[in-house]
Amino acid sequence: MQAKIRSTVAAAMLLAPVAFLAQPVQAQTRATVATPSITNMALNSDAGLSAGATLRAEVIATPNARRSTLTLGDSGVTMTLRQQTPGKYVGSYVVRRADRIDPTQLLTARVTFGERTYSRQFNYPTAFQALAMGSAPSSMAIERFVMRPMGRLEAGRELRFRLVGTPGADAWLDIPGVIRGVDLVEVRPGVYEGTYTVRRRDDVNAFSRARATLRSGNQTATQRVDIRGRDQDFGEAPAPAPVPGRDAVSPQITDMTPANGERVGERGRTLISARLADQGTGIDRDSVRLRINGRDAGPELRVSEEDVRFRADLPAGRHTAELTVRDRAGNSTTKTWSFDVMADRVGAGPLPLTVTSHRDNAVVDARGNLSIQGRTVPFASVRVQVESVANVGGLLGVSQPVFDQTVQADGNGNFSVNLAPRGLPIPGSRYDVKLTSTSGGQTAEERLTLIQRQG
Repeated sequence: MQAKIRSTVAAAMLLAPVAFLAQPVQAQTRATVATPSITNMALNSDAGLSAGATLRAEVIATPNARRSTLTLGDSGVTMTLRQQTPGKYVGSYVVRRADRIDPTQLLTARVTFGERTYSRQFNYPTAFQALAMGSAPSSMAIERFVMRPMGRLEAGRELRFRLVGTPGADAWLDIPGVIRGVDLVEVRPGVYEGTYTVRRRDDVNAFSRARATLRSGNQTATQRVDIRGRDQDFGEAPAPAPVPGRDAVSPQITDMTPANGERVGERGRTLISARLADQGTGIDRDSVRLRINGRDAGPELRVSEEDVRFRADLPAGRHTAELTVRDRAGNSTTKTWSFDVMADRVGAGPLPLTVTSHRDNAVVDARGNLSIQGRTVPFASVRVQVESVANVGGLLGVSQPVFDQTVQADGNGNFSVNLAPRGLPIPGSRYDVKLTSTSGGQTAEERLTLIQRQG
């Protein structure tokens, strides 16, 4: 018995110095190896902390830990986590009847690298703490879910969605066949807002079937959009008189032109504008700032309480506008959108077309691989046709088409095509290349000859 006690004490004395010796090792290696860390934690449940509820945890930490866990306070429950993607550890646990999980205690996340374990503590999410305080959210309910503006739905049109329902929940909308999971942000208690800009490929008939979801914990409510519904926040009914010092609603920026993703011609100066609205204290005109490609519009910006206008001499290509507006209560809104200015070719001389990758009669890859680059006007259609004239028995004469493709130039007029040979390339063959650029009813053509390297 005494021998057994001596062995236990000796083992404890051998283990004790490890904790004290580990710190200098960390200090020695800190200059070359970053200390593992835990940066974030999320915990969700499908039925609170009741028996049978499934808890799902996610911990964000340094990738490739040997082991990762999440301990639920002093309950004795420890969730084992697995690395789902680099640095993201997930796990689940089904609450048992005998479990006594207290959401007022702390959660402890741990990750182990080698022989060392690193930990960090977190509070339970607010919804779990509310359960312990007897203030769990009441039944989910959506009072109304509306969309504006109505009228013709077309590419570039910005749609605004507003949901009124139970406060303090998560809200989003789905448009069948178009997009899922568009966030609706709670702008004030019980009022959720979001926007979506119509794209060219969208099915416009799907927007009348948009459906919103409101969820908190295991409680969920859904409702289809009411396209004929009225909502005073959209200016369809008189709004109550604003109370000085209590305006918490941000201004609205709508109907931006050019629309997001729109292509406009370069006839004269480009008009950039947007409509402004505020249901509270009104627009602070001195606060309005418009930046084009990061540069302030300056004194030429025209501002009223209803809209903002600016004309700019913009070169062909992609441009970004950023508009910031505040109301007299200090609430701020910022919208950013991009558009493309296309060169207007009417009366502007011949259409340019240049091959930048090769000179005429250039020698190219012996394997027959070609990459042809060039430049024309922005967004022009460029057709590239290639014929191969083979060298057979020292004579050129066997001709066959090997490539025919149409591409679109980018916002700066640049284009590129890649050609791989059909069949076995014959050294010494000649490639006759024809390029045709089309834009605004004008056409330009360029030809060149390329020689395949011998051997």
